[in-house]
Amino acid sequence: MSAVVPGFLNAARQVARRRAGILVVFALICLPGRARGFTLEINGQAYSWDVVGRFVMPGDTLHLAVHDGGQNAGWAVPAGTLVENGAGGMDWVAPEKPGLYLLTVDVGDEVKKVNAFVMVPIDSLRDGMLNGYQIGQYPDSSHFPSFDVPRGFIEVTSGNIDTRLSPRHTLREFVSRQSWDWPRYMVLREDLVLKLELLTDIVVAKGHPCDQLTVFSGFRTPVVQYGRGSPHSAHVYGGAADLYVDADSNGVMDDLNGDGSISSADAQLLAGYVDELEQQHPELVGGCGWYRGSKHLGPFIQTDVRGERTRWHR
Repeated sequence: MSAVVPGFLNAARQVARRRAGILVVFALICLPGRARGFTLEINGQAYSWDVVGRFVMPGDTLHLAVHDGGQNAGWAVPAGTLVENGAGGMDWVAPEKPGLYLLTVDVGDEVKKVNAFVMVPIDSLRDGMLNGYQIGQYPDSSHFPSFDVPRGFIEVTSGNIDTRLSPRHTLREFVSRQSWDWPRYMVLREDLVLKLELLTDIVVAKGHPCDQLTVFSGFRTPVVQYGRGSPHSAHVYGGAADLYVDADSNGVMDDLNGDGSISSADAQLLAGYVDELEQQHPELVGGCGWYRGSKHLGPFIQTDVRGERTRWHR
């Protein structure tokens, strides 16, 4: 083990205690630079967030770099391989064993975390089942420009379901509701989580109270989606979310347009914010539909990252 960066020794000991009986190897590497206020780049995407979720296959590489800081920057990983990439950053090669791995980088007294999920390969799927969980079969190809047949599935357990993927969102919000047994399996796209964070920023900038968007439907397995009569859905690729703004936590869309009622007009307004977001971030273009809702569910929108602009309403 290389020299321990200040601030990581206690964390390493805590992880070692939690994994008693299992050898946990930490790689800690120092980089020169300034402290505080840094951004973390992962595979070319820069984040100011304190926590980021990433989904990788066994043996995949995450290209990591620190910007705007780096005095005694320390990288810590519990497994896999961490090496300098020759460009002032690090490459993390994921281990072969699926599961959740916490990667951390420390710059001064500021710490950023990457919750890296190593997925179970899709070739582990047998007759539409994975470890007793019914998923169904994917078509040979996707109808959407940005989506391919998943390479693997995130294994969701009672211990990791509340893992944070971004400042506002956790894994739990996107898991299919078809079963409450463990483990469950799902697909989720990182660019969808990014889109929801940016959409929330716009909602707040427009003057609406909103700590986070309420996501009530994220990933759906093919077997569930086929049962809904629309097998070609962005939901089965982990690229779509049904959501609304609910700052007062009453279970329905807020009165966003201030007309004194909750109606489809509020969903339309929220869909308009998606239009603004996609104009600012064309790399996140996708579908967006607004829905009137029903007596059991108020108005809401679906947004996704399918790679082409599509609009609808119901």
